[in-house]
Amino acid sequence: MSKLHSLSFDHQYHRLSFEGFPIHLKEYSKGLTDVPLVFIGGAFQNITQVEKLSNAIAEKSWVITIDTPGNGDTGILPHTYGFDFICRAIHSALKSLGVDRINLMGCSYGSIIAMRYAQKYLGIDKLILASAMAELPRELEYDFNLLLFQLEWNRIEEFADGFTNLMTNPELRQTNRIARLTADKLKHALLNANTGIKEQFKHNTLRILRDGKTDLSLMPDVEATIFTGEHDHFVPVEANLKVANSFKNGRFIAVPGADHMIHVEKFKRMIEIIHDTLMDSEETVEGAFTMDRAA
Repeated sequence: MSKLHSLSFDHQYHRLSFEGFPIHLKEYSKGLTDVPLVFIGGAFQNITQVEKLSNAIAEKSWVITIDTPGNGDTGILPHTYGFDFICRAIHSALKSLGVDRINLMGCSYGSIIAMRYAQKYLGIDKLILASAMAELPRELEYDFNLLLFQLEWNRIEEFADGFTNLMTNPELRQTNRIARLTADKLKHALLNANTGIKEQFKHNTLRILRDGKTDLSLMPDVEATIFTGEHDHFVPVEANLKVANSFKNGRFIAVPGADHMIHVEKFKRMIEIIHDTLMDSEETVEGAFTMDRAA
């Protein structure tokens, strides 16, 4: 049986390891609520990069933000280690903090982890998913393999263009200045990514291709809120709605004026959705579809 070893003692930032791989956690507003929101970001969203989101959520909730093995400063997790391994690492880490009951949020790549975790473990009050990835469509399998080929052959400009066009909607960028600026910043970051980030992308992408399908028939009976940008063409509205409908108590929110990068383009609305869900200010209705009216 594996053991979790604490590498440092800090009431807020925790550097832990599970079966030899690091996992990092940072707590915000500890004790503000009885139940923490455990936040698992996307493939490029490490603890530091989502600090603004974590702080905003923490205005109304205790938050535990996680860099899973293979993300952020944790280094590389070989793709042969699937999402179940990551879930076990998270579960052991939370146990080491004495946390048995949680609300859980996963975004994009993190949504795969969050859904798998909800299937494996009890103690989840509410589940929040942003751009929920239940499975990878065939066309995206091709796109992901092409991106891996471009990285392998050091075609960085093509890689940056391709990934930017998946994460941001080119049509929305034509009329939406924030979306255009978001795409420009993303492409710049990709063009200047170091070797470690490129290796993380490679293994996280291969992990999705190898182990990225979640059986929606096995989703637990938990209260679930799923949302994404109306113009998200990476994980489109229909795919998110399918995830929402797999829950007995699930609802879906489509946000106008945003694509997959909703955390940048509609930051305030994203925080409102999360706070509303945690505070029960909006009724959860089976299979509900909500289209925001505010642009």
